[in-house]
Formats: sequence, C-alpha cells, structure tokens
Amino acid sequence: MEATIIDKQNELIMWIDKIGLTQKYFAGLYAQHIYHNPQEGEIQSFYEKYRGHMKRSTTKISVIDRYLNFLYTLDEFKDVGYIKPQFHYEDSFDDSFNKRMKKISKDITDKILDK
Repeated sequence: MEATIIDKQNELIMWIDKIGLTQKYFAGLYAQHIYHNPQEGEIQSFYEKYRGHMKRSTTKISVIDRYLNFLYTLDEFKDVGYIKPQFHYEDSFDDSFNKRMKKISKDITDKILDK
C-alpha cells in the first residue's frame, strides 16, 4: 500500500506548518543543507525548484521523502516534541486490514497534531 505523491506533498506541507515554518523558509534550510553556504541566488533558484516539486503530480515520491527525512532532523521539529512517524507494512495481513490500520494511525496523528 503506497502513498500517492499528493499524499506525500500534503504530509510535508502539514508538518512544515505544524512546526511553524513557511515553505520558503524550509526550502532555504534545505538549500543550505545541500549547498553548504549557498548564495542568495542559489537559495531562490532552489526555492523555485522546490515549489515545482510541491505542485507537480509527476514529482517522484523519493524527492518528497528526502525533504521529509531532512525535516525530521531539524531542531524545530524536535523542539516541539515530534518524532518521525513510522509505518510498517506487514505482508501477512490483507490489504483491507492494512488500509484500516493506516487510517486509524492517521486519525490518531491528526488528533495529536490538533492539540
């Protein structure tokens, strides 16, 4: 049971919002992480690339997963008491069971985040 790219994009947007960052600020942090002392033009260029990744349905899930994994390492994420969410898919259960369990997990996460 795989998440869609829209699910992943929405998940990233939700987490960035929940820790009180803007999309632009997050993209700037990520640009600093990958470029190590980037110039302002490089940060702006990366932000435009990031915005494209967040809008397109053709963006690879692995790209959004890299953003999410970076987000989970940020002090801003840890400072508010969040931990990296984990989902373990078990092949021994049928898909309908796994879908129900994923929904329950999402509902619990949503309730926690709404505090």
